[in-house]
Amino acid sequence: MKERIQAAARRLGEAVSYPTISHFDMEDMDLDLFTEFLAFLERSYPLVHEKLERRLINGYSPLYRWAGTDPSKKPVLFLAHYDVVPALDEGWEHGGPFSGAVEDGRVWGRGSLDNKSSIIGLMETFEMLLEEGFQPQRDLWLAYGFDEEVNGRHGAMKIVEWLEGEGIHFDFVLDEGGAVADGSMMGIKEVVAVIGLAEKANASFEFTFTGQEGHSSTPPQHTSLGYMAEFIYKVERQPMPVRLTQTVEKMLESIAPYMPGIQSKILAKPRLFFPLIKGSLLKNKQTAALLRSTIAFTVSQSGSAPNVLPKESRCTANLRVLQGDTTARVLDHMKQVSGMDYQVRPIAIEEPSRSSSTDSKAYTHLTRTINQCFPEAVVIPYLMAGGTDSRHYEPIADNVYRFQPLRLTEEELALVHGTGENLTVDNVGRMLDFYKRFIETLD
Repeated sequence: MKERIQAAARRLGEAVSYPTISHFDMEDMDLDLFTEFLAFLERSYPLVHEKLERRLINGYSPLYRWAGTDPSKKPVLFLAHYDVVPALDEGWEHGGPFSGAVEDGRVWGRGSLDNKSSIIGLMETFEMLLEEGFQPQRDLWLAYGFDEEVNGRHGAMKIVEWLEGEGIHFDFVLDEGGAVADGSMMGIKEVVAVIGLAEKANASFEFTFTGQEGHSSTPPQHTSLGYMAEFIYKVERQPMPVRLTQTVEKMLESIAPYMPGIQSKILAKPRLFFPLIKGSLLKNKQTAALLRSTIAFTVSQSGSAPNVLPKESRCTANLRVLQGDTTARVLDHMKQVSGMDYQVRPIAIEEPSRSSSTDSKAYTHLTRTINQCFPEAVVIPYLMAGGTDSRHYEPIADNVYRFQPLRLTEEELALVHGTGENLTVDNVGRMLDFYKRFIETLD
């Protein structure tokens, strides 16, 4: 098995070497690289491509089906994506962002963690099971998106459209999301395995402000840039109201037994004691994001020269919308608290996902496998502030779960989308162990 893990790590490194960077406009993507990556998968996993049904959706999203022996059982779907976000060339110590170097017990480069790791983990496992002559009871599907980082309009959404047309409905979907991490992030000393039950919506809008143009020597009271700055100032200082959702309530209840003293009793009834605990939760930006819809201003554009008044100024806000809110409600809030006039252009619009069940057989099977592979970990359901392709699959699945079988430190988690992204070879082994156990014991 050790040799297999090392070989899988090398293949992950090769996968990383393809700079499959996605953009909102497909015309801005180097799609030849995406085609080359898919050819790499075919070369690397011959049995998967010989034994499983495969079709390409919208040219670049491979969809695989491994037929089971019992057609009465609902199928299961595993998700991953092979597109990545851009990376700066500077600051990488192992040959650049797309080197795929396997050094110091780690695979280095953009996508090594998010999310080519899942693709390699799943493909290695399927190839291994095929070699062993394994036959699943139920149909197993693999679906790989190629634009997850930019909302999945051309990949995941097109896959769902095809599956809906075929009348295929899944027992559950398993995607990236949670992992096994230090419990200090949740205020406990135990290691935690977090399973995403739901995710906030990820929406972006551009706001345009108009002012007088002309020479800067005779300025008006407010320029377009000044109006935009006032808007940002008002919105940031009057955030959306705080609420406790059912998913976060379950998370706090799961943490309660591991908290000391009176904190354990309080968190065991988070809704009752929410007025008491919300202040502490709001002090930490990670937990604060679970209690309200958030608005983050991320891009601004204004002006062409130091002595020219800008006619227009633009800023982009990324909205992460909490369950119970809508994108329209957040936009109304921004209008109400600012009291200003501006134009709004949608860049990407989404609504929050629903919350999946913790009482299903699928959730029980997932937690049982986690307990076998990570016996030191406490399983905690949680709400994801980030977004994945899995939200698009809710119409065709009973439940959607978000968990990747990786043991990550806080420092490693911070490298997602950052300089120095990497994955340990040990974590490659953990993926193979987890996925193999998980699939072999599916009833």
